Amino acid sequence: MENFISIVGRTNVGKSLLFNKLTKSRKSLVLDHDGLTRDINIGSMKLGNGIIHVQDTGGIPLVEDKINNMVAEKSYSSVHMSKIILFVVSASDGLLNQDYDICKKLQKLRCKIILIVNKCDITKKKYNINDFYKLGINEVFHISAKDNTGLSELQQRLSDIAKNESSQDIFRRISIIGKPNAGKSTLINTILKDSRMITSDIAGTTIDSIEVPFIYKENQFLLYDTAGIIRKSKAISLVQKYSISATLKTIKTTDICVFILDAEQGITKQDKNILNLIQDSNKAFLIVVNKIDKLSKSLLLELKRELHYFSNITDNAEIIYISALKNQNIKKFLKTICDISYSVFKRYKSSDLTKILEQAVSEHPPPMIKNKRIKLKFVQQSKTDSLKLIIYGNQTDKLPLTYEKYLKNYFIEKLQLVGIPIKIKLSKEKNPFK
Repeated sequence: MENFISIVGRTNVGKSLLFNKLTKSRKSLVLDHDGLTRDINIGSMKLGNGIIHVQDTGGIPLVEDKINNMVAEKSYSSVHMSKIILFVVSASDGLLNQDYDICKKLQKLRCKIILIVNKCDITKKKYNINDFYKLGINEVFHISAKDNTGLSELQQRLSDIAKNESSQDIFRRISIIGKPNAGKSTLINTILKDSRMITSDIAGTTIDSIEVPFIYKENQFLLYDTAGIIRKSKAISLVQKYSISATLKTIKTTDICVFILDAEQGITKQDKNILNLIQDSNKAFLIVVNKIDKLSKSLLLELKRELHYFSNITDNAEIIYISALKNQNIKKFLKTICDISYSVFKRYKSSDLTKILEQAVSEHPPPMIKNKRIKLKFVQQSKTDSLKLIIYGNQTDKLPLTYEKYLKNYFIEKLQLVGIPIKIKLSKEKNPFK
């Protein structure tokens, strides 16, 4: 994947803000807080009709500990796929010994390196332009990501370098949602067969929604490893609160949610609350029970009985039992994701949808209103929302909610949309096809 731009540097030099500006998003959390980005966050930069992927790496920390060392290792190991490395330093800090150390490691790679001197707006006194050329990098941009100074020139330069590597690929967005330590990052690592995500037994290792491109049998996806959702009452730190916010935003913008459960813990109240969040967003979803290798056959059977009842209140969502660590049932998981993705984005002929409507009306006619039966005539799939069906007829505003729910369930059954919610919109307009 040589069409990557990687942003690398110390903590708190402005990498995430630069990432957000280049990708025109707010995917990376931006606070005056060291070590906020711990993993690889990937977005897209538009280049004409195509795109190039941009990855925001975890900041190389000054203080060494278990997590920080993992962050540094991931940051260095991820940039080998990049066509361009944006090495970010801070004008307000000046040139530090750690900048020299990072630069030496980057220069060993066969990648083009561009030095980004950020935060030029903060101070004039500490900022010595000649100091940063001591790193031996010929191409240098002096910018302020905060106030956009120098960004247009940088974007133009990146476009010139990478235009031949741009892509017009369309990705389906798949988010992995669940409690902390349910195995979300491990699942993505297993899928990718590469330790891209930082995993550990320390709760809260993932603090942002991490985006990773992935292709399986010609199906193109963006996998999102989200921060584990904890109860708000326990979200005491600023980082935790922003992590929850990022995860909730991901749910809203994703196409399919993979709801992962910890088999050892069973179904908890917290799990039910998370599921409600997914359902309220009206997203297609799949329930994945992880860590089944930790259960005996009898305990697994008991859990399946409990989940069978549980699924009856979740639009009969498909349930897959896996062990991400042991690579158990991962192929079945991937096949199911492809099937759901196909169903989510499938376009249906209005004539076929109308036939299903006629069958539903024949089996269970709409009620009478003042001795006149409500008539439902045509169905059209929304052009902007593939999961929305528009039903045209007379007196549709008087159709009871119970009958609307009946129609919804009928379409779900006939179209075989397991775990895929659909929306019904009723319209009194005349035949839209004439």
